[in-house]
Amino acid sequence: MLIGMLHAAAMLLMIGSAITAAGCCLVAGRLAPRDVPWQARQSAVVMAAGMVALAAAEDDARAALLVAVAGLASAMLGVVGTRGRPHAAACFHRALGCVVMAVCALALLGASLRARAAVRSGGASAGVHAGHGVVVPFALVAVAGVVGLLVLMLAARVRHGSGIDGPGRHGALLRVARRGRVVPAVEAGRGSGRILLAAEGVAMAVSLAVMGAMVLAL
Repeated sequence: MLIGMLHAAAMLLMIGSAITAAGCCLVAGRLAPRDVPWQARQSAVVMAAGMVALAAAEDDARAALLVAVAGLASAMLGVVGTRGRPHAAACFHRALGCVVMAVCALALLGASLRARAAVRSGGASAGVHAGHGVVVPFALVAVAGVVGLLVLMLAARVRHGSGIDGPGRHGALLRVARRGRVVPAVEAGRGSGRILLAAEGVAMAVSLAVMGAMVLAL
């Protein structure tokens, strides 16, 4: 009973964090469209939808396969036309998040298929343990991807805070481009957008960590 409650709480945390991240990204895109292009927005939305689908249909192999395909397609779209742009790194992180979600979905798909095969063969317990050795490497790849992405996001946040390619530089470029004319509305929008993007990063990290723990518990 306790395990079931913890599992349900983890699923709710994953869904809530993913939806929060997508919402922050969409709102930030409206406030600062140059900093949050459509590539980033679609990645955030697909990631949130995929996590909701995995949580809602946890034992459905077709849902896991659909999430995997959607995650890979979104990852490819997420880096289209971003090379050399200021937001390229952030778009890459979101695209990598979609790839990690796809790998997690494939790990869940493998576990679901093996569990079904074990039930059909009449030896559920033995069958699951026999197939567990095959699932574990896939799960470890997914968890390694989650950890690697979280490290990349943390490193980018530290670099951003140190002033390298940070908001101060972008603000200076904006003021120079406008020949010293500061537009309060634009600056306020960019400031709010940065806050929302920071919140998105935290929510995305939480949802990915929960997903990694879920896959590792297979």
